[in-house]
Parts: sequence; structure tokens; C-alpha cells
Amino acid sequence: MQFPCKTNDFRPKRLAKPLKPTQHIGMKRDISPDAPECLRLTREDMTNTRRNALLERNRQLGRIEAALARMEGGQFGLCTQCGGAIPRDMLEADPAMVRCQDCLKLC
Repeated sequence: MQFPCKTNDFRPKRLAKPLKPTQHIGMKRDISPDAPECLRLTREDMTNTRRNALLERNRQLGRIEAALARMEGGQFGLCTQCGGAIPRDMLEADPAMVRCQDCLKLC
């Protein structure tokens, strides 16, 4: 029994052309130590990025702890500025919300 197609018909076809040697050289240059200053991260940049991430995390933790304290004190969902109720949709979006919509507009 013979099949109607040849075995070489099942070989994968190339979809993209291989890179030219000059393209490889250009790629190596982009990640080399000779890269422009704007492309290299210094140790100071990495330290600042990490520090800013930690500061943001600590700020968020502080907001959450304050919201938990308001829950325990029976003040959760009340504006800390005017004492009015914070709408439920705002609390669902950000449970650590401390001001109502009107007070947010004033600030």
C-alpha cells in the first residue's frame, strides 16, 4: 500500500529567515558593558527601586492595619474627616478607604 504523499511533505517548513551575522553583533552590543549609560542599572538604581517597593508595601500595610483598627473600634466605613458613611462601592474598591466621596473632592 502506498500513500499519496511523499515523506518529505511532512517536514516542517521554515517560517522565519535566520538572523544575519551583523544582527547578532548588534544584539551582543546592546547587552555588553559598553551599552549606553541609560540602559545600565547601577547598584544605586537597584537599591532605590527595592527601597521604594518596600516603602510602598509598608504604606499599604499601614493602611490595612488602620482599617482593621477601625473595624475593631466600630468606625469602619465612616469618613475620618466628616464622620459620614463611605459608600459601599468605594469600600469594595479599596477597603482601607478613610474618606467619603465628598471629602475626597475637597482635598
